[in-house]
This record gives sequence, C-alpha cells and structure tokens, in this order.
Amino acid sequence: MMNTEPRIDNRISSGGRGSDLLGIFANTAASPSAPKPKKKAAKADADDAMTQSRKARYQLQRAAQGLLPQERVAHCQRSTMSGSGVGVYRSANGGASFCGLATCGSVWHCPVCAAKITEMRRQELQAAINTWAKHGGTVYLMSLTFPHQINQSLDSNLKLFTGALGKFKESRIYKNVMAAVGSAGSIRAMEVTHGIHGWHPHTHDLIFAKPEQLEALQALQMTWIETLIKVGIADRSQINDMLKAAFDVQNGDYAAEYVAKFGHEASEASKTLTDSHWGASSEMTKSYAKVGKRLGGRTPFTLLADYIKGDKASGELFTEFGLCFKGKRQLFWSPKLTAALKLLGYDRHEKTDEEIAAESMPEREFVTTLNHEQWKLVLSRNARFEVLRAAQDDGAEGVTRLLEELAGRKQTHQGVYCYQEYGGHKYNRPYWAEMH
Repeated sequence: MMNTEPRIDNRISSGGRGSDLLGIFANTAASPSAPKPKKKAAKADADDAMTQSRKARYQLQRAAQGLLPQERVAHCQRSTMSGSGVGVYRSANGGASFCGLATCGSVWHCPVCAAKITEMRRQELQAAINTWAKHGGTVYLMSLTFPHQINQSLDSNLKLFTGALGKFKESRIYKNVMAAVGSAGSIRAMEVTHGIHGWHPHTHDLIFAKPEQLEALQALQMTWIETLIKVGIADRSQINDMLKAAFDVQNGDYAAEYVAKFGHEASEASKTLTDSHWGASSEMTKSYAKVGKRLGGRTPFTLLADYIKGDKASGELFTEFGLCFKGKRQLFWSPKLTAALKLLGYDRHEKTDEEIAAESMPEREFVTTLNHEQWKLVLSRNARFEVLRAAQDDGAEGVTRLLEELAGRKQTHQGVYCYQEYGGHKYNRPYWAEMH
C-alpha cells in the first residue's frame, strides 16, 4: 500500500544558480519558506497594495489596447454588449465589477483577464496535486530552456523551441524514463521574458510520478541538450553552459510550493508589505506578475509598464509578443494525466479562458447603471478603475460624485467604444468590429 503522505526528496539540480552564460533562466525557485504571520496593523497597508495592483492592471490593459487595436483586448472591459448601458456591482467581500462589457479572455494580452484566469487555474492545479499526493504520489517540477541571442525574433525562437520540445518528448529515452518513474502525465506551462540576450521562451512541467524519482528524472538532462543540438538551436561548444542552465528538475516540496502560490500576484510593494517570497509556485501561470529584476529579464506586462513610462521600444516588443502568442494556450494538461486523476476522484471540468474571464462576481449586489454618455466620459478620462473603487467604497452616491468630478477633468483619451451584438457567429461570440 502506498503511503498517503506526500514525499519530500532532497533537491538535485542540473547546475548552480545565477548562471547567465546562455542568456537564459532555468533555475527560478527560491528555497521554500514558511510565510510569517501577517500582523493586524499591516492589513490596511496590504489592502492598499492590492488596490494599487488592481489599478495598475487597468492602466496596463489600456496600454495593451492601444498597442493591439485589432485584437480582442482592445474591447475588453471597454465595449458594451447591450444597449442598456454598463452595470456596476460590488461584492459584500470587497471589490466591484462591471456588467455588460466585452471580455477578451486573453491571459497573454490582458492583465485584467489574466488575474482572474490564473487564479482559477491555480485552484485546478492545487486540486490535482492534492489528489495525487493523497494517493502517495509526488509531483516534480521540470524547467526547460535553450540558448538564444538578441537578434533572434520571438517567432523564430518559439518555433525552434516548440520543435525541440516535440522531439524531446517523443524520444525513446524520454518515454522510457517516464515509464520508469511511473509518470501518470504532466501539466506544461509556457512563458516568455525579454532580457539582454533577447526573447526567452521557456517551459515548466509538473510531472506526476512515484516518490523518490528525482535522480531518474535528472537523467533526462543530456537528452534535452542533445535534442537542442540536433534541431540546430545550439552547438556542442555550448554544452558546458547548457549543463548549467538549460535543464532543471526539482523535487516535490518545490512543486507543492509552486502550486500553492500559483495564481497569486506579487508586486514589489505587496511583497514588502506582506513579507512574502516567490518560490517555484510562481512560475506556471503568474509570469505576468513576476518581478523582472529577479528573472534577469522583463515579462510582457513589465514591457507594458515600461512603455507607459515612455519607452517606445518596450511597446514594440510587447506588440511583437502579443501577435506571436495570440491564440496560444498557457497550460497544457496531458490527456493521460486527466484520465489518471479522474480514476482517483478528481474530474476536472475545464472551462475556457473566455468563460472564466466572463464570470460574474459571487454574491454581488447592484450599485448603479452608467448610460452610454456616462461610459464615454469614464473612458475619455481613463477612469474605469476609479468607478469601481467609488462603487466599492461608497456605492451609487460615490459613483455619482465621481462622474461629476470627471466632467471637470481634462480629457486624456478618445472615449470611443463599440456596441457588440451576439448572433451570426459560428461560436456565438460577439462580432469584433474595428474601433476608429
């Protein structure tokens, strides 16, 4: 009978931390540490940090809309879905939301949707790893990356990397190792950063297997390196560098921490206020919230933030990223794993990113409705988050006072939006008209 407690193994890694010889970043996990209890006196500061984080998402989203005017994000939380105006709601647990607006459901393009989607994905991963651990298994974290140069486009980098991943996982050695460790399947996450060596796509895999298999998984290191050489991403002169940074596998405690924090946002301000630490758990879905300095590169949403500060080159990089990653999945669950977990009692009824982004707040209460002229006023002053904050704090009266104050402000944006109607689309999705 298998032990029902998760096993904790000693870590084996392919190389030391801090290696940047390839211009890549594979070792990203900090040592697991128990979070310090939050003091009551710090709660107000922590709440303020969260509010600022939510405000920043809307600012970043507005920048993305300007850079990607032909994409769905251009309409997200901006274009109306009915002729009855925009509803404003708030939750008894805090927070406020709009109703009657389009949502894009893009974890790549949209910071607002990404926050909601990745939290749901975190819950799914947590349920999966808990189910596997309950039945005596261990989940390992494998990170894969490759050498890259500043003059390589993201599209070419991604195609080469995707080809290498396919060959690696179809190789006889990989399949034999997975069978030997008792792998029930895996969950793969794709992400990308940009640094002094250019675009850096990389993946993180949660491998569901038997306990005490870390050393066996480590045997895949040379297989991955040989695959990179075969597909032409690297050459043999780079082997020593790749041994230090291209492959990394970590044990069950890192994978557990990784999932525990998956979907939780961390900014420099909130990390300071809550004394939290990013470990391996931040690597899967919350790439948009990572601190670029720690990664040795900038995440796509960090590029957006720099663009807002006046860095046009960062805006061009985000546009390149946005077009390249359009329609790609952030997480991929192997069908084998889904079936194995179902036999153990976890039946995942997956929702699409679009469905998650469009879900309403639980137990919400109606605050007010903004007519089309009022909504145009809000957009023209780039004040969507201010409306939500006013609704959250002071209800309908607060929103009314804010609208009066906005009318006296200088216009900063055009305030243009589109009215979107359902119907006539093969997937019953709205028709995305171009905004002029």
